[in-house]
Order: sequence, then structure tokens, then C-alpha cells
Amino acid sequence: MKYIATLIFAILFSGAAIAQLGVNATYRTNDAPDWTYSGAIRPAQDLLPETAIAIGLDYWLAMKAYRIDFVPELNFSRMSNTLDMGIPLETIEANLTSNWLSLFLNTNIYFLDLEGDCDCPTFSKSGGAVQKGIFLQVSPGATWMMNQAEFKEESKSFDDITFSLGAALGLDIGLSDLVTLTPMAGFRYYLPAQWEGLAAFLSGPDIINIDGLKSEESSIRQFYAGLRLGFRLDQR
Repeated sequence: MKYIATLIFAILFSGAAIAQLGVNATYRTNDAPDWTYSGAIRPAQDLLPETAIAIGLDYWLAMKAYRIDFVPELNFSRMSNTLDMGIPLETIEANLTSNWLSLFLNTNIYFLDLEGDCDCPTFSKSGGAVQKGIFLQVSPGATWMMNQAEFKEESKSFDDITFSLGAALGLDIGLSDLVTLTPMAGFRYYLPAQWEGLAAFLSGPDIINIDGLKSEESSIRQFYAGLRLGFRLDQR
């Protein structure tokens, strides 16, 4: 991850003539079909919570000839969940925590205005707001998954790096020459990630069916929606 951090700092502090910083918040749904636990007397439970909130910081770089923007983003999400693994008349719980640090290489394509005025935000543009502001975002990414489990007063960390691909639609709304508001909605698919060693950590003589952990590996699907606030730094 030190290479990812180096890249982020290089981008953020480069001497680009046209620069815009942005911060975003998204509400995400999680679907990891193979990360489930089904005990002998318990219904199936997901290792990840059904929903999560993610916060992102990005840096905007525009092409000069066409309205295709490169917007690398550093994104963080923290999730927690509890598995009920008990036997009859007794409660045994495992507390799971996931911290995800991601680098998303977002590319925004303004497909209705590819050869239009590239001087964002849309507040200063002539023409329809939808035509000037709507874009398709294609977003490959890499995520450092820092998972942790607490069980019977012990804890263990499980780290993995996985890759993903996202696609979204967004609409830039220029509030002024300095500030742009962008609602977005999209989908992200994560290649199979590992929670290696979790089954062994959760085992014990009073756990009826640890084999109910379907798999230590699963792909992950996320639908998300949120808002981005962009700040144009080179405007006066």
C-alpha cells in the first residue's frame, strides 16, 4: 500500500494548472454471497453488514481536447457486524470489523458534450445543464481490506488486497464558479477476496457447526449512491 499512498500524494501536490479537489459520501449495499455462516440452529448470517457508508477524497484532472476527466480517489469505509454462533440456551458471538482503504481510478466521460467547453464547473457553461453536466464514470480500483474478528476475548486481523471495477452515472451541478455539487449512483464488483484463517479462528468445542462458514473467499457486489462536493482551486 505504500506505493498507492505515494501515488496519491504525488497527484494531490503536483503543480497542475487546472485543479479541483472533491469530497464525497456514498451509501453502499454489500452482497458477498459466499461470506456467510449457517449454524446448526441459526439462520444464515452475512459476514459483512448489509449496508455501509464510505467517504472519499479525490483530485480532478481534465483533458484539454475532450471532456474526459481523470479523477483519482482515495476512499475509506468502516463496517462492523456480529455473528450469533451460540448453542441452545447460550449466546456465543463473534464481532467482525472491516476497514477498507481503496484507490479508485475514476474516469468521467461527458458523452453528450465530448467536444464542448472543458472549463468546468457547469455553472459558467452555456447550453442545457443535463447535456453539459451528465457523465458516465468508469472506475477500476484496488482495495486493502483490513478485517478483524473478536471471539472469546481474543482478536485476530485478516488482510487482503482485491481489485474491482465500477460504473456510475453522475450529474455536475455548478453552484458557483468555485463549487460543484454532483449526485451519483452506480455499481461496483470486487474480484474474490480472501478472509483466510477465519474458520480456524472461530472454531471451538462449543461451536456446533463451524463448517457452516460457506467459504473464506467471496466476490463482492455493491450498489451505491451519494453526493460529491467539488472545489475549484484555480478560479478567482
